Amino acid sequence: MRRLTVFLIICALVTLTFAACSKPKQSVKTIKPGEEIEITSSSLNSDGKWKSVITLSLGENKPPQLSWTPVETASCYAIYMIDISASNWCHWIAKDVKVTELELGAELENSQYIGPYPPGGVHTYEVMIFALKDSPDSYGGYFDNPNPSLDKIIAALDTSKGSTGNILATGVLSGTYQAGDIVE
Repeated sequence: MRRLTVFLIICALVTLTFAACSKPKQSVKTIKPGEEIEITSSSLNSDGKWKSVITLSLGENKPPQLSWTPVETASCYAIYMIDISASNWCHWIAKDVKVTELELGAELENSQYIGPYPPGGVHTYEVMIFALKDSPDSYGGYFDNPNPSLDKIIAALDTSKGSTGNILATGVLSGTYQAGDIVE
């Protein structure tokens, strides 16, 4: 009887171990509303510097490569690139983006991009991605100009069909660039 009990306990432990180790595989990870969007970019080097190819000053003025986790119920995404070191200077606005991966230099409909061109010193450029329930009533922000408040951009994106609550999730990817640097 004792051997049978030990045998049954061992069988139960083996079964539990296999069950815990064999998780169903998902082809694409999705996140739920309210969770943070994970963003990656091959245009950002391991030192946290944006590669020169995306810049206007020494590069080819190409929008960076981006990929991010999809949000379950998002119908579209908005992308902003802001130089937070220069009065929230807006370098990129991409509206109604339907994909979650962009190649380096991707040309998007409803998008304006001008690469970093800081006057001097190290500047921090943040790529912000917003997962949206619906296309917003308007896209806030002044392209290739300073923006006194990021809150106004966020408030505009959060409003659709006259109601707030349009932003499902957000993510930020931050990197630096300094005028004259050639970053590979």
